Amino acid sequence: MKKSEFKSMWEDMQEEGYFSKHPHYSDHFGDAPSPDELELDRLMLELDFTKPEITMPVPYSDSLERSVKRTESVWLYKMFDLPATGIALDVGCGFGRSVRWMAQQYNQVIGTDISENVITIAKQNCQDFENVTFYTNDSNSIPVGIEISSIDVAYIFTVFQHIPREFTVDILSSIKNVLKANGKVVFNLLSNINEDLNTGTENTEWAIGYSEEQAAELLVQSGLCLDKIVSWSRPETQVRWLWVSGYVD
Repeated sequence: MKKSEFKSMWEDMQEEGYFSKHPHYSDHFGDAPSPDELELDRLMLELDFTKPEITMPVPYSDSLERSVKRTESVWLYKMFDLPATGIALDVGCGFGRSVRWMAQQYNQVIGTDISENVITIAKQNCQDFENVTFYTNDSNSIPVGIEISSIDVAYIFTVFQHIPREFTVDILSSIKNVLKANGKVVFNLLSNINEDLNTGTENTEWAIGYSEEQAAELLVQSGLCLDKIVSWSRPETQVRWLWVSGYVD
């Protein structure tokens, strides 16, 4: 798929309410977590995120997805040794969900997304923070306005399963250029599913998967060094999430 076609597809999906209508984000658009979901949050935070392999406490569900997101600001730092201050970059930031908690921790947060429509929503959602800047990015790169060697942490949550592999390599390569010498990039991938797929049905979510070897090769192709890979498994399936951190040599 051409870059322009891919960008147009996601712009259309966002205009049709991809985030606001998606069950994974319902608690960010007015639905309070139920007592059962808050209990799931507790179970999530009891997991030992220092291990290289982690099993989720329950089978996959929309509730599990929401819990992962609600507890993200805690388990992320248990799992990886990341800079806790400085400048953070959220690539594929959507409506600003992660940007909000990052803005309370980092001196500055930069959010980028392919959709102008969703960036408009993100600006509204984060207007109470003075240390947040948003950009719209191209299909295969981060915005040129981000300074070289300026970023302490680059975070990419559930983005790469939705884009062609060559775009993923290009994005990681552009992130390499903006990371500080001691900076880290963290991203997640689907695994044990569609590990030979490069696209999906137009106007839908895609599910492009990566093996651990393919995940490590992404960093090599991008000029980054592998720091750590953590595998998240689920009790009902062989499909996994891989969490990967890399750095500049």
